[in-house]
Amino acid sequence: MKCILFVLLVEVMSVVDSYRPLTSRGSIDLYLTSKLEVPYRMCLPKAPDYVHVTARPSNPSLPHKFNVTILEIKRGSFVVEIERVDQATGWDWMPITVDWSSYIGKGIGYQNLILWFPDAADRRGMNRNTASKYCTDMGGRLVDIVDKAMYDVVDNYCRQTIAFGPYSVTYIWLGSSYNLTTDTVTQSNGKPGYHGDWHLVFIH
Repeated sequence: MKCILFVLLVEVMSVVDSYRPLTSRGSIDLYLTSKLEVPYRMCLPKAPDYVHVTARPSNPSLPHKFNVTILEIKRGSFVVEIERVDQATGWDWMPITVDWSSYIGKGIGYQNLILWFPDAADRRGMNRNTASKYCTDMGGRLVDIVDKAMYDVVDNYCRQTIAFGPYSVTYIWLGSSYNLTTDTVTQSNGKPGYHGDWHLVFIH
């Protein structure tokens, strides 16, 4: 069985070249309806591969909460369905703000993050510091695994993306740190992390 520890980049860039993805983001204020089409208000080379959308009251003092479901992603816009979840029925006629981010590239979207390998074929030896600097220079950061759901997404992405070749193990750096004594993972922001069924590997 092949084991993986990995370096993933959390993409926050807005530039693109031959191997870097294109990300963009924006907000739009409008009156609340259950279904709406939101324009990107920018020219994109194709329909995004992934769009993340949230909705909130334009008046920050209001307690209203919403679930947003993406129905269709087009080149010039996306269509969403908005459900109010802080009350059982009925809609108030109120201005809301829809925040969105889009992604074009070979990575994968998870919630409001874009996960991708900057160069899966690059086998240069890196330690934690050089890996972190490499990701920072690319406009992102090393990824942290928050929970089981994120673990499954990242693990599947790695298995589908990494070419193991003759190797049985691929070493990849994370932003999280591991405590051998307590068998716990801590994210780079200090919060608890998740390591699933990965095996600890010592690199000398």
